[in-house]
Amino acid sequence: MSVQRTPGARWVRAALQVNPYEYQGKNAPATSYDTEADYNKALLDECDAQGIELIAVTDHWKVESALQLIHDAADRGIVALPGFEANSDEGIHILVIFDTGTDTAAINAAIGICGVAPGCANGTPGKPFAEILEKMTAQGALVVPAHVNIANSGLLTGRGGQPLITKIKHPDLHAIGVTPSQPDGTDQVAIINGSKPYDRSHPLAVIYADDVTKPAAFKAPGASSWFKVSRLCVDSLKLAVRTPETRVSLENPAVETRPVLKEISWVGGFLEGVTIPLSTDLTALIGGRGTGKSTAIESLRFVLGLTPIGVEAKRDHDGIVHGVLKSGTVVKLLVETSSPSVRTYTIERSVNNLPVVKDESGSATSLQPVDVIANVEIFGQHELAELTNDNSKVASMLQRFQGNGDLTAEHSDILSKLTENREKLTRAEEGSTQLEEELTDIPRLEEQVRHYTDTDVPTRLKEVTRLTQDDAVFTEARARVIAAQEALTALTDPQLTTKLEAEFENIKDSPRVEYLDRAQTASVALATRLTSLAADARQALETASSEIATAKSEWTEVVREQRHEHDEVLRKLVAEGLEPNKYLDTTKALEALKAKESRRAGIATSLQSLLTERATLLQTLTGHEKDRARELTEAIRAANSATGGVVIVKPVPASDRKHIKTVIEQSISGQRHRIMEAIDQKSFSTRAFVEAVRKGEGELSAQFSISGAQARSLFDAGEPLFRQLEELSVGQAVEVQLDVQAGTGTREFKKMDDLSKGQRATALLLLLLGASNAPLVIDQPEDDLDNRFIYDGIVTHLRKLKGKRQIIASTHNANVPVLGDAELIVALEGDGQNGRAAADGIGSLDDVAIRSHVENVLEGGPAAFNARQHLYGF
Repeated sequence: MSVQRTPGARWVRAALQVNPYEYQGKNAPATSYDTEADYNKALLDECDAQGIELIAVTDHWKVESALQLIHDAADRGIVALPGFEANSDEGIHILVIFDTGTDTAAINAAIGICGVAPGCANGTPGKPFAEILEKMTAQGALVVPAHVNIANSGLLTGRGGQPLITKIKHPDLHAIGVTPSQPDGTDQVAIINGSKPYDRSHPLAVIYADDVTKPAAFKAPGASSWFKVSRLCVDSLKLAVRTPETRVSLENPAVETRPVLKEISWVGGFLEGVTIPLSTDLTALIGGRGTGKSTAIESLRFVLGLTPIGVEAKRDHDGIVHGVLKSGTVVKLLVETSSPSVRTYTIERSVNNLPVVKDESGSATSLQPVDVIANVEIFGQHELAELTNDNSKVASMLQRFQGNGDLTAEHSDILSKLTENREKLTRAEEGSTQLEEELTDIPRLEEQVRHYTDTDVPTRLKEVTRLTQDDAVFTEARARVIAAQEALTALTDPQLTTKLEAEFENIKDSPRVEYLDRAQTASVALATRLTSLAADARQALETASSEIATAKSEWTEVVREQRHEHDEVLRKLVAEGLEPNKYLDTTKALEALKAKESRRAGIATSLQSLLTERATLLQTLTGHEKDRARELTEAIRAANSATGGVVIVKPVPASDRKHIKTVIEQSISGQRHRIMEAIDQKSFSTRAFVEAVRKGEGELSAQFSISGAQARSLFDAGEPLFRQLEELSVGQAVEVQLDVQAGTGTREFKKMDDLSKGQRATALLLLLLGASNAPLVIDQPEDDLDNRFIYDGIVTHLRKLKGKRQIIASTHNANVPVLGDAELIVALEGDGQNGRAAADGIGSLDDVAIRSHVENVLEGGPAAFNARQHLYGF
């Protein structure tokens, strides 16, 4: 019969003491069912209802009675393992379970090895417990003392002291069956916990495997357990009970609801035609150099549209995308969401294009990758080592775990509005300054006019002066129209219209020309609309100009006779030597300036409005910065908790102040070392600095020790510099400390700067593993790690994250998949031109072929397996 296979290890519910129809004893099936067929059907129906995929059929010292149930189960797609129930010489009840397909004669021979004849009476004692345990293990069977806390036949009842200690510490004992509905047996808690004197080299698995003699028994807690296996066979069960922390569960190990990456595939490029399944827990990509491990990792980053944090990492990522994936390659990623409901999406992306998210039907949606699988963290080869050199990037990494890596749209919008406000203020102040410079001439002109007040010239030229004042109104009106015409020039530039109306090249040959035509149409429509608006504006300007000219012409006609009379007055004044023209010119200039004086109030109002707006924007900016600081604090709290105290993170101001210093350098020349020293102070705040500068040299000197020429250079730079500075912030960073004595019983914390390169990367990886439940993808993390921490820190965390977080790692170190107990291992190979999955190269450690790949391909393979010799028998 075929064995059910799945990509990698998964949780399977199993009942390992199902009694056949012929079973004799309490609640014998024949007392409730007329035929074996009826009993078998009822049992298997309930297996389906309870999600039980694996059973072991056992009877007292016999195997033939199980054959029909095993056959019927196979027909239903349920794997049934043959075996028998044994009684040791001490009266201990023992389950002996063999693999599917094991010959009946071989099992009967095993019964004989136990010291009894097959089919002997229930309760017939066989050889001693230890001998049955050793000899049946040697026969390849899974041996489990059943219901150890049931009186008389239970291992933990009726015996104690050294005999019990010896049995519990036997190297071939890996699991015991407990009946949860009964009181604890002798020292049961101490035995399960491995407390002295029952301490063992490796933990003892506790399973539920009570007798099942009727379908309803499957519903009882003690009837079944869950095992994480890749194959429904005895070898997989044997591995599971040797790794109980990660592969055995007494309750339904329902994993935390979370989005996961399910599968990645390629069309074209180095990994053409390759499909890699991904486990919901730990997936390890293994293979030699040039087999595509890094390509797979960076493909995940590429298809999700994620940008590396590190500069070097970005260069490496771009190199793989353009040099290995290459143009035309399509990467497809299958993802599963968890909220608001479980749904499957496919994200597709080809080189030089943006990602496209498709729903279950294959239809493209308007969603972005972040909408369906947010917060995925991907780190390339040596990227951790690069991040250790910048504590602000570490802070950004932590915030990304909380979904706050980038500035919020509102935060970015405030910064944009502040920039716009600053530019408007600059223009308004420049206009105000220019106006004030012009208006400063008013007193001089007024003084000149006063020279004539002692004569009768003003009186005699009163009408002339009035006409001059009126004429100044028309001059100002024309100036305003001209200013509007200048503002319209850019909008009516023929080159802009030509550019908008120009046809795009090479769109007619596209199979998707209808979409490209829409872009062309939109551009032409914009040109048409702008042309229409410009025409309307020109018409309005012409109307205004014409109206002003007409008014001026009509006014000129009205005052024509007066002007003739004024000319006669002017001639008489000249004859009298009183220089009327000089008076008129001065008066005209004075009235023109006074006509402009009305702008002063408008500019002042505009400036005040902009300053008020700026104050509000700065307050809002401060609020956003406080929110980010709070979010970082929350991320740090989560990270510190997750690492169990091995890594401690504290928030600190960012030490990199280049963005602030650059603004100073662009605005101030000459000596500025004291200014730069002030910026480098740990407690430096841009807004506190600006406030001190605005208060004057005394405050600047008291707070920041800046005085003299450097203080004056700041004052000379003025508000344009101050406003630019107050929009900036020092930024957030973190101080990371690692307990370099972790696992030794003592504590010794060192800051990042005092750690070795390997220790730095180790500290960051510990943060990565514990700070989020989002998928984590990392390329060869061991390259930059401190070897001592790979098992004590990293592997221990990997095992703790089972069921909580998806981890995908490429590696050449056997400790990651072997000691981390990877649910799925993908062995890649390549020929220099293409990479692919090796034959029998996708599976779990309970597959012999996978263990062979691990041992042959990875560094330290044999050593890693030797470290888990009790698991594999190497």
